[in-house]
Amino acid sequence: MGAKAEFNPDKDAGWGLIYRLNNLWAQVDGPARSGDYGEWNIILDRLFANLDYDDEWEVIKNKEGKVVDVKIDGDDYNIYNALSRRVFYFQRKFAKAKTKEEKMVARSRWYQELFKKDRWTRKFMQKKKLYLKQVEESPGTAMFGAFGQSKRR
Repeated sequence: MGAKAEFNPDKDAGWGLIYRLNNLWAQVDGPARSGDYGEWNIILDRLFANLDYDDEWEVIKNKEGKVVDVKIDGDDYNIYNALSRRVFYFQRKFAKAKTKEEKMVARSRWYQELFKKDRWTRKFMQKKKLYLKQVEESPGTAMFGAFGQSKRR
């Protein structure tokens, strides 16, 4: 055979990303509502991995030129890391709590930090223009037959 054929996919990769994100967001509410904070956190991590794939990386090599580490230093990555550290801190605090009251307080803080991480991830998705666009007509108005009607009458 001759030269290697050039590969040009006929589908936009963005659609695959949108499907993955939609599938992951569909999985978030169950663990959040049921109190499975570990699973909720894992799903948020998967969402972020799908959203921040294009951040710049710095490859760190040793003297022999072997890759020993990769450093990601974007603002969004640093914010996400700070949120994740707070989630982990209160998860550990919950695990180490001795009294019922300490457990309740730590679990509440763990939830609050996950809630912030969830909200920030949604806003990050919006910033990347991968979240649905907000319009004046809302699904709530559709219930009353007003969807699509102008607000000016």
